[in-house]
Amino acid sequence: LKTTSAIPYCLSDTSLFVLRLSSYTVRWSKLSTGLISSATMSFAGQVAMSAANAAASNMHSQVGQAIGKPLENLSGSKAANHAEINWVDFNYPPFVRLIHYRVDELPTTLTGIVRMFNISFLVTVLACLLNFIDTIIIVGSSDAPFKWVVQSGIHLLILPACALATFYCGYRGLCEPDATLASRFKMAQPILALIYFFMAIVPFGCAHGLAEFSKIDDHTQGQGSGFWTVAIIVESCLWGGNTALAALNSVRAAKYDMMNGDGGPLTGRF
Repeated sequence: LKTTSAIPYCLSDTSLFVLRLSSYTVRWSKLSTGLISSATMSFAGQVAMSAANAAASNMHSQVGQAIGKPLENLSGSKAANHAEINWVDFNYPPFVRLIHYRVDELPTTLTGIVRMFNISFLVTVLACLLNFIDTIIIVGSSDAPFKWVVQSGIHLLILPACALATFYCGYRGLCEPDATLASRFKMAQPILALIYFFMAIVPFGCAHGLAEFSKIDDHTQGQGSGFWTVAIIVESCLWGGNTALAALNSVRAAKYDMMNGDGGPLTGRF
């Protein structure tokens, strides 16, 4: 009887152990499945986040590279011929850094032309700055009105800015090439040449043109002024030379377009 009763007892312990082992196995399987699922979802989330960040970074880079470029470049439909030039590397004029300009990035066919564009801009800045200093001295040593100083200060702000914008349109319009920028240059450069001509001849306010020689005595009580005379000569020479340079730049840009623009000048919407 003891032996007979012991066998069911052992069987019951074994069955209980098996059941518990099965239960633990099922629980571990569920736990492992959950951990694997969580890890998989976490990894997938990280991959998705990385892809989103890469896409956002790429979009930001494209937008940054498009600054200062024509809008059609965003679509990629226009083939660029200026892959070496980073137009968003603003390094000119010195200390102001409004545009990008480097002569060593230009093709040899454009180096001389673009340098002349830049020289015209520099002469404009020099002439306006010299006029401002001369006007302050003239007003302080004669009966000339103080409003001449104000006028000269306005010229110092406006004319160099217009000359810089014109220079950039010509420089980049020929390098890209961009028909719109080139056409703007061909319209603005002759207008600036006409303004320079008037600055060299007409004695209008602070503009000390050649015709101002006859007005020196009116503001110096008939005593004349050696400094004023020299100022007129120097400024008139600068403006006159810049007039010729601006006219030459217009002609050279038009000739370059005819030689490199499929037999005709570039046209574009202003």
